[in-house]
Amino acid sequence: MIRNTHTRRRPGRRAAFAAGLVLAVGLGVSTQAAAQAAATPAPASTSAKPSATPRSITGFNGDGLTRVADFYGAYVDAKDDAAGPDTALVKALRAHYLTPAFAKRLTAWEKKNKADGLLRAQNVPVEWTVSESGNGRDIVVTLTFGGGESPTKTTSFVVKQTLLGGISDIRATSKASAKVAAHASTKASAAVRSVSGRTGESVTRVADFFGAYVDAKEGYPGPDTALVKALRAHYLTPAFAKRLTAWEKKNKADGVLRAQNVPVDWTVSEGRNSREIVVTHAFGGGETPSVWTNLVVKLEPVYGDITDIRTRTTH
Repeated sequence: MIRNTHTRRRPGRRAAFAAGLVLAVGLGVSTQAAAQAAATPAPASTSAKPSATPRSITGFNGDGLTRVADFYGAYVDAKDDAAGPDTALVKALRAHYLTPAFAKRLTAWEKKNKADGLLRAQNVPVEWTVSESGNGRDIVVTLTFGGGESPTKTTSFVVKQTLLGGISDIRATSKASAKVAAHASTKASAAVRSVSGRTGESVTRVADFFGAYVDAKEGYPGPDTALVKALRAHYLTPAFAKRLTAWEKKNKADGVLRAQNVPVDWTVSEGRNSREIVVTHAFGGGETPSVWTNLVVKLEPVYGDITDIRTRTTH
């Protein structure tokens, strides 16, 4: 269990959103209904080095690795809020992603160990990597704590999922799983899929929001309205949330996704500057033709909250 491994962390929403390493390699896909609107593929991002590859995170609806990455990313954001942990979002995330039996065991573990049972720590990691393991339902999560004046410490554990995607257990990693996680965190591999993020980094933060939001909208047997509400309250500025509600009433569609249904996959990547992030959604699949929407997400410069979402180009 990691205890207070650094003297004082920058609160994620107070930190200026500096560039950080975020890598995503190919994930699996699932099928959804067609979208209502079309747009062009994602544009190239402006960079100091024209040949550099823009940072991006990709997710796929219904994929186990994506779900765990969505959960941990949003959970770390909720725990790292500048004003203190966002308890409403923490509660909604745990209710959505954890099985009831595991949630009960986790609460007992936390009372005994005086630490967060999902992070296995009393503080918040500065970065994390979510990787696949030897079977399709076990995912390896590696968390890195420390930085600045504090020594860096890393912990890894295995997250188990049910066939429906609910998290049913967290346990210590085996030596084999630890080696897989170490490999995934240092080098992308065609055989080992992984998603990495850093606390207080803009691409990561937007990917956390959109990933968890899609999961909430796709909830069974219907959208998880409590999680949708908690996510919007945490990531959107109040002024933009008000404008978004008005837009939705007028257009009869979800203002975050700019659609009436849910994408099958999405990519979040750098825009023209650190406060603009490009989000590309793909809708359709199976017998339905694929349709893309291309959005630009604008961020508030100090706290990193979302101040606007607009369609970049439409054909």
